[in-house]
Amino acid sequence: MGTGACVLLCLLSIENAHAEPEEYFAIRVVDRETGRGIPLVELRTTDQTRYFTDSNGYVAYREPGLMSQQVWFDVSSWGYESPVGPYGTSGVALTTTPGSESVVELRRTNVAERLYRQTGVGIYRDTMLLGKTPPLDVPLVNGQVAGSDSVQTVIYDGKMRWFWQDTNQVKFALGNYSMTGATSPLPSELDANIGIPFSYFLRQPGGFVRPMARVEQDGNHPIWVDGLMVVRDGNQRERLVARYVAARKDFSVAQTGLMVYDDAEEVFIEHRRLPLPTESRLYPRDHPIRVKANGTEYFYVGAPPTVRVHANFDSVTNPSEYEGLTCYAADGLIDRDEGGRIRFSWKQGHQPISQNQVNTLIREGLLEPEEAPFALRDVASNNPVRVANGSVAWNPFLKRWTMLFCEQGGDSFLGEVWFATANAPEGPWVHCRKVATHARPGQNMDFYNPKQHPELMRDGGRTIFFEGTFVNTFSGTTVPVPRYNYNQLMYRLDVSDERIEIPSPPPGLTDAQPAEPSASAD
Repeated sequence: MGTGACVLLCLLSIENAHAEPEEYFAIRVVDRETGRGIPLVELRTTDQTRYFTDSNGYVAYREPGLMSQQVWFDVSSWGYESPVGPYGTSGVALTTTPGSESVVELRRTNVAERLYRQTGVGIYRDTMLLGKTPPLDVPLVNGQVAGSDSVQTVIYDGKMRWFWQDTNQVKFALGNYSMTGATSPLPSELDANIGIPFSYFLRQPGGFVRPMARVEQDGNHPIWVDGLMVVRDGNQRERLVARYVAARKDFSVAQTGLMVYDDAEEVFIEHRRLPLPTESRLYPRDHPIRVKANGTEYFYVGAPPTVRVHANFDSVTNPSEYEGLTCYAADGLIDRDEGGRIRFSWKQGHQPISQNQVNTLIREGLLEPEEAPFALRDVASNNPVRVANGSVAWNPFLKRWTMLFCEQGGDSFLGEVWFATANAPEGPWVHCRKVATHARPGQNMDFYNPKQHPELMRDGGRTIFFEGTFVNTFSGTTVPVPRYNYNQLMYRLDVSDERIEIPSPPPGLTDAQPAEPSASAD
């Protein structure tokens, strides 16, 4: 490249960096049903330049040589129909006049509505470039976080707390691999329809997030924390207990144990070691829910729950106190009632039944799907749906337990999100409907570890919120989505939507109820 060309490119870069809002052409993509801007919509020009809308649905377009003329944009996004152009093309032709704005409406095919990106860089980048006001005080970068994996939330010590696993940073290729943490206002003090203002725990003011988990280990493995439970100890002091795993590169577990949060240092500290998951599955994980059964409060663990433990400090920190949901007796034989039907019950110290064991019992004709704790089928097709991971919560609007989960396999490997209901947290979980897809021709994406946020629900539980990790790790897609990849996306779902009407679930295996009225943003 000649000297003149280099100088020209530098001048163009400087000019673009200092462009005024009126020098941009604004493109806003909105949901036809709600009129809200849609995040994560791709606009691709005929020269294969890709733009993605920010969390307000905006693209700030400014390309030297391509302004004040007609430009063709292919328009597509996960869970939305593309606009149909001439000859069956999927896009629109827009005149890129600086200082003007064009609105493109898309029809949503997802039942759930994508709201905004929670983490990462440039959440409202294009909104800012266009001189518009973003809804959050920290719209571009917060805590120097470039990407975050798998959220955990809990209300503890008068604050709503958020924790994430591996976290990428802006300044270097390696990030924080011992949990990231932040606080936010309590649910009654924020509006999840707009966004969550995070106050991260930082290494220094204006710096990168600091580690939130302290573990002695033989290797140097990432530390992942889940299974958060708030309990009271013998002195009636509130304590936050969780599980950690030290994960190898192949996702196998090198070490695992229980942790207790140190309030003074604001960090999780190892409390005791646990047997490896290959030796026992009686431990907290995922997103435990507090349940009252037969007058006693428990934490139910899993999605769907197959492990439980008494909701007090001594019990949750003692592995021998955990109970597994099973139909097998101590001698390995199937437990049956007086009528010969298979009986599922909680047994202390017994390993919980697995999905494969349930499938085998059904395949051999020993168990009907309606009798199993979980044998989910798509209402629309009656095809079986395999749960990868998710979360369970009581919904006061439906007066049922709800499970929001991603499917293992399906149209995208870990990107299909489903909704199910049951009359007891143990199930039976029988029917489900898909509420969001992250499959697209040529660009399937993952949306794993979806977390339902019952504390944020509105309208008495009719509107619920959930988020998950949007990433290409397991999808087979080699090209990540700029800014959005390896970050958290928030959705909302109207559980009264007739598109997710589910047949009445069978009677619950127990009469377990939520331990306390569901807190909500209402």
